Amino acid sequence: MKELKELDAAETTEQTVQRLSKLTKMNYEINRIKEADTLGIRVNVLDKEVSKVRKQAENKGDNDIVVNDEPFAGDVDGQELLNEISVLINKHMILPNGTPPAIALWIMSTYVYSTFKVYPKLAVVSPEKRCGKSTLLDILSGLCNKALLASNITPAAIFRTIEACNPTLLIDEADTFLANRNDDMIGIINSGHNKATANVIRLVGDDHAPKKFSTFTPMAIAFIGKIAGTTMDRSIIINLRRRMNNEKVDRMTVDFKENNNLLRQKLTKWAKVNRQQLKFNQIEPPAIQNDRAIDNWLPLFTIANVIGGDWINKVNSAYIILNSTEEEETASVMLLQDIKGIFEEKKWIRTHSMDLVLSLISLEERPWCEWKKGKPMTQNSLAKILKTFNIHSKDIRLEKVQRGYELTQFEDAFTRYLPDTPVQSATTLQGNDSNGFRGYQSATNNDSVALQKQLEPNRGNGCSTVALQNTELESNTTETPYKQELPPIESYDNEISEGSF
Repeated sequence: MKELKELDAAETTEQTVQRLSKLTKMNYEINRIKEADTLGIRVNVLDKEVSKVRKQAENKGDNDIVVNDEPFAGDVDGQELLNEISVLINKHMILPNGTPPAIALWIMSTYVYSTFKVYPKLAVVSPEKRCGKSTLLDILSGLCNKALLASNITPAAIFRTIEACNPTLLIDEADTFLANRNDDMIGIINSGHNKATANVIRLVGDDHAPKKFSTFTPMAIAFIGKIAGTTMDRSIIINLRRRMNNEKVDRMTVDFKENNNLLRQKLTKWAKVNRQQLKFNQIEPPAIQNDRAIDNWLPLFTIANVIGGDWINKVNSAYIILNSTEEEETASVMLLQDIKGIFEEKKWIRTHSMDLVLSLISLEERPWCEWKKGKPMTQNSLAKILKTFNIHSKDIRLEKVQRGYELTQFEDAFTRYLPDTPVQSATTLQGNDSNGFRGYQSATNNDSVALQKQLEPNRGNGCSTVALQNTELESNTTETPYKQELPPIESYDNEISEGSF
């Protein structure tokens, strides 16, 4: 390529390439042949030079969108850092018990996230507006490692930004662009949970060469209402609530981030000094029924163990409180719960599908009477859900032969997804003189901290009227649902062993 050829005695070759790199794709396509002919080079050579300049400009822009803090010159104390972060959080927000220590530890973990195999997102949930989620994101933006705050973002922007600068990605208003099942976005966000699988493959360049982009980076996602359960399952969940009039906090200042430059530098220094210790001395939280929660909290427990002091008890207390809150079930598990209750209440050992559906849609404060587009659940939709548990309808003889289910078909699913025993009581970890965890001691006395399941009530006026509408059911029968009484245990066992079903 000619280095210094002049165009109209005004523009050099380099200037021409710079000018062309700033054109839109459409305008460049229109002018590329003419410009290449003027320069006296092949079109594909010009394309490569323009593409190179564009990429350089993109990379420069990516590097400028986050702040890389230099490590503090002196020594730092981890306990003092966490205490200072907690003070800032409590100064600007009124939060539920257990929440400030979890947030403080997560902020510190953003500086050392790469030392962990699994790293949790921070899900900031509010039931309504004006509950403080934007304030919390401002705090995270001022304290987290290389924080990048965005109120909207595309799937491509997520993995390209992560690849370019590994930020702590703070996504606000997530409900506005994840509400309609944005599966590509949800998949990319969820992929960043486990370092081993935290990547996506995309085709790039003129030759469409495959390239792997990392998705492993800290993310805090703020939203009103709810988003995908798979994302919540990969998160430490912070439930916000609206502040009362008598609860006073300090307002955030516009220079909050600049005022905390020194704190971020100290966090950077602490991470540099303790990264290896964190990598080789990871502490697993006490066992609870939710294995994913154990994985999510491992980084926080590990940091608290290295920090020592009262932070060992603080992280354990936060772990108990935030994982003993009532949790919404999936629709599938909710359905199993209701089917189990119906079989027990009616003392059935077998039933026709239609009778089971009628019983489901008659339940108050359950979603089955408005299951799809405001219409009741049907036998087909029931069968579709139950197939995921390997439960299939078959011919059932009661007063007549129709498709239905036997109680024994549900036993495996009931055992696996509706355990009768409560979640194990979480335990308090006691630190020894070397800041390790010495043993386990009950933190709840005789009170269970089992994760209680709460199901979202139907917003309608109940299902009693819908239950009588059979237009959506796959049968036109008007018979009264047949109820079969459950025989004594001895006769039931005999009936099963004799194969009389």
